Amino acid sequence: MKALAASCVLGLAAAASAQSTAELLHRFDGEPSVGALQRAAARLASLEPERVRSWQKRVRAAAALPTVKARVGRGTTGVLVTRGVDGVDNFSTVQNDAWHFDVEASWSLDRLVFDVNEVRVSREGQRVAARREELLTQVAQLYYERRRLQIDQLLDADARESLALDRALAIGELTAILDGLTGGALSARRGP
Repeated sequence: MKALAASCVLGLAAAASAQSTAELLHRFDGEPSVGALQRAAARLASLEPERVRSWQKRVRAAAALPTVKARVGRGTTGVLVTRGVDGVDNFSTVQNDAWHFDVEASWSLDRLVFDVNEVRVSREGQRVAARREELLTQVAQLYYERRRLQIDQLLDADARESLALDRALAIGELTAILDGLTGGALSARRGP
């Protein structure tokens, strides 16, 4: 009987704890999620995966396009060679004041099979992915460090004034860092 009573008390305590945890976390529903902040940070730093895919598509498309050269000019000077009746060549200069246009197109068909720029884009894509991973990790760590301080501040409302002040300053610092990384996405949702 005592075991049943103890089990019931522990079950009620666990249920109350779970409910109070949910209520505590519910207080932060007005703030953006960690995922929203990570997306904002990646967008601000231009580290979206779509950007690299766009580069890859453009490298492939560029290989099919020709290299075009155009020249425009006016007037030419040339040498006119005439052979006289005596068999002697006579040279004279001729000037022409007309406009002339030259257009030349050339294709490098070997680039359709392999383009050196594909390697460059691949390397840059790997660099972007590594930087994106670092940034997303940093945002998540700052976000949850800030959240822990907020929860500590709520649970320990009777803390010494110096401890409460330190927590408030640390929360403000983390908020500023997150806003800097996300272009103000945290403060924009929270309001003034």
